[in-house]
Amino acid sequence: MHSLNQYVEIIPLLTTFGTAIISCFYELGKRWQDFIIALLGILFVFFTYLFFTEDFSSSLAVHTLFDIRYNKIGMFTGALFCLSLFIGLFPIRKTMTFNSNLLFFIAGGLGIILANNLPTFFFFWTFQRALPANGFLRDAVHKESTVGATYIIQHMLTFFCFLGLLFFANEQGLLITPMTEFPASFFTWPVLLLSFIIIYQVHGIFPFHSWVHDLVEGSTWYEFSAIFLSRAGVLLFVQLLLPTLKHDPDVFKILLLSLSIISSIYWSFRGIMEKNLHRTANYFYIAQASLLLTGLQADMTAAKGSYLHMMVISISGPALFSILSYIEHTFSMKRSSQYYGFAQYYPKLATLFCLFGFCMIGVPLGASFVVEDLVITGLLEYQPYLGLGHIIATCLNGILFFLMFTRLFLGQNPYSMPVTNKDMPLSQMLPYILALMMLILIGVLPYLFLEKITW
Repeated sequence: MHSLNQYVEIIPLLTTFGTAIISCFYELGKRWQDFIIALLGILFVFFTYLFFTEDFSSSLAVHTLFDIRYNKIGMFTGALFCLSLFIGLFPIRKTMTFNSNLLFFIAGGLGIILANNLPTFFFFWTFQRALPANGFLRDAVHKESTVGATYIIQHMLTFFCFLGLLFFANEQGLLITPMTEFPASFFTWPVLLLSFIIIYQVHGIFPFHSWVHDLVEGSTWYEFSAIFLSRAGVLLFVQLLLPTLKHDPDVFKILLLSLSIISSIYWSFRGIMEKNLHRTANYFYIAQASLLLTGLQADMTAAKGSYLHMMVISISGPALFSILSYIEHTFSMKRSSQYYGFAQYYPKLATLFCLFGFCMIGVPLGASFVVEDLVITGLLEYQPYLGLGHIIATCLNGILFFLMFTRLFLGQNPYSMPVTNKDMPLSQMLPYILALMMLILIGVLPYLFLEKITW
């Protein structure tokens, strides 16, 4: 970054944390919601501009233990983070009230994305993951709910694993060293084991996945999205393990790949067996996200497929959650389990929901069709049986989506209300339409996006 732009780097953290603190003392109502959405749009433009214009040759060290760096993967993830939340929140801003701590989730996610060394990453990860834990503890004290025990226990274990990793880094004088500059000699078996637990736990991958059930049960979809869209596991893997992965034992790499695929299969089965549509939608999203780490470990071509996959599910996931939330808030239902037959009332939203899902599961001309081709080809060349496992996981994801769409939109509606069009206005659906056009463009002309994806 140029010297004149150095202090611009802290603008995302200042604006989000500053306004989040202000919102704790002043009730701003709908104006506050409009401000959040506008801020997300501005930050998306900010990150996108830097992604296409900067060379990321230097960093801004705010403090020895607090260090942020604007790099290619950070700007890519930051732009997706803001864009995805904008797409999900803008169409429903008039039909629901956001939780007051949403800005804290956003600020914590941006801190994770911009973190340059382990202490900074650890601080923002702890801050963001403590927000749901605080809510779980508050509900437990007031005996409103017993949900959250698994979430707290697993995150405490990961917290201590982080402390162990910081200890090993400090022992070798690497505590404040940028994660991408760790030497291969640092990754002994204890360090690899701690890194493996941390990365897979924060990403919700089997066998460190149980906390996700509590998060799905006790958080709103946009809080859930803010946690997963920050891609803490992917960023930690790319910046910490990936630069030296070629020096790691093959058995370690195969273990990482196998568990990612098994995790996706597990979440797909959980979604297929689940009766509650909210949980089904979340499990479908996590099943897709579990496969993000597979391509990164195969070869460069498959890794570019994983970056495209991250773009696809980051945009499509919040759009699906948002459509589901809009239907829930605009249709009076006796029981939340009675979700079916809504295509009669929401024909345009049903079409958009279907198309977003197609883009995620690999239908031809959809964005994931290119993604799966790149990733599966790379995996088949690396380990054929891993490529086969990825194919099985992808097929199960497709089955889960069709089951979810059928439950929500098809069949006879159980309510006696006359059939009327309850679709949102076209101007309100505009973010969905523009996002869908981008996803289709990825499927038709993927090279436009692949040529800008670099390490």
